[in-house]
Amino acid sequence: MATFLVLIPPGGKPKDENARIIRDRFSWIALFLPVVWLLWHRAWLAAALAFAVQALGSAVADHPVFGLAGLGVCLATSLLVALEGPSMVVAGLTRRGWTVDAVIVADDRATAEEIYDMETPAGEAGPRERTLLPAAETSERRHAPMLGLVGFKEGR
Repeated sequence: MATFLVLIPPGGKPKDENARIIRDRFSWIALFLPVVWLLWHRAWLAAALAFAVQALGSAVADHPVFGLAGLGVCLATSLLVALEGPSMVVAGLTRRGWTVDAVIVADDRATAEEIYDMETPAGEAGPRERTLLPAAETSERRHAPMLGLVGFKEGR
């Protein structure tokens, strides 16, 4: 089971056709090419920071005493982007006015889209399944669930 975040654009309504569904998971491409992955997902500031840290790690890796520390810095940066990349993309979208409409737990993206688009036969939006957590419910709690390793405003 994977976790999918549904984000709606600024001024959009729930069930908007322009909604983005982002899977919160480990990315192998981000592990091997973190700067390229961040640039692909338009996380410009994070890409610049990852590039600077990896350049520093590469420079330190040439030192005879601190060589392993430089390699560790490069590996840690790649691992952080691979684990937290989707959370960085979500944070960037929320800064631009997008809102998290739902968090869906599903096997694949098609199932997540099905769950998000589910309606009752009368055409009215039906009660959401257990696998779907509306963002309004998560923000009303004192400590909302944290997405990934690095928390947002009220992260632990």
